[in-house]
Amino acid sequence: MKTFLVLIATIGSIGCATSRPQLPEFHSARKATLDEVLAAYEAYCAGMQTFSGAGDLEVRDLRTGRSRKVGVRVIASRDRRLYLKGSVLVVTALELVSDGRRFWLEVPSKHTVWTGPSDAPSEAEDADHAPYYALRPSDVTFALLPEPIETTGHEALIFEADPETFSLATARLEEGRGSVQKRIWLDRETLRLRRASLYGASGDVVAEADFGGWEGGLPREVTISRPLDGYVASFALNKAEANVRVPDRLFEARIPEGFAVEEVGG
Repeated sequence: MKTFLVLIATIGSIGCATSRPQLPEFHSARKATLDEVLAAYEAYCAGMQTFSGAGDLEVRDLRTGRSRKVGVRVIASRDRRLYLKGSVLVVTALELVSDGRRFWLEVPSKHTVWTGPSDAPSEAEDADHAPYYALRPSDVTFALLPEPIETTGHEALIFEADPETFSLATARLEEGRGSVQKRIWLDRETLRLRRASLYGASGDVVAEADFGGWEGGLPREVTISRPLDGYVASFALNKAEANVRVPDRLFEARIPEGFAVEEVGG
């Protein structure tokens, strides 16, 4: 009898140990229409004419495995204007300025200023080729000051949702066919911007930005990448402000006396 009771107790304990795993809790996802998601994104874009931030910038060249980290002060303004200063131990490592059409990258250690179209890299090549030479002002302003979505008669606006995000994409169509030009993702619960991508004619992503660390309505963590070129630029900002008044002269070219000037991107 005692043996029988022990056997029952043993079987009971095994049954408890092999009970069904607890299923994850189900949370109802937020509902939103295309117009509501579009309005949230456009409100974010319209509410910011300038972006000012300070913190760290790390630029990585995935092809060579090189990286460089600098303290950064960055100011972006509408019309794709940009001022960026990178420093190491209070010594200026680079100064990047763009008026929206052209850029000027000054590297004091090289006594050289590279200049060209804002969507072109500096193409600087030397023995200690620094990853930040690959920075494109158009990529930085695309991330820090996203532009509203605009479509024409030959473009379509496409809406999509998954468990975590809503997305909006624009596609140029010809006879019912086309390719995506731009796509943005917003967090499904907060409607904050999480990611944005620009696409080339081949359908490849040419530039991408990820957003996180939101505080005071602005992202403190912004990562920009160009997958086809193999470079990544990551901003970790301890300070970020919107709509700071910025003098126009901040975005004008400054070429120090005695510095060489090299034209690129032509």
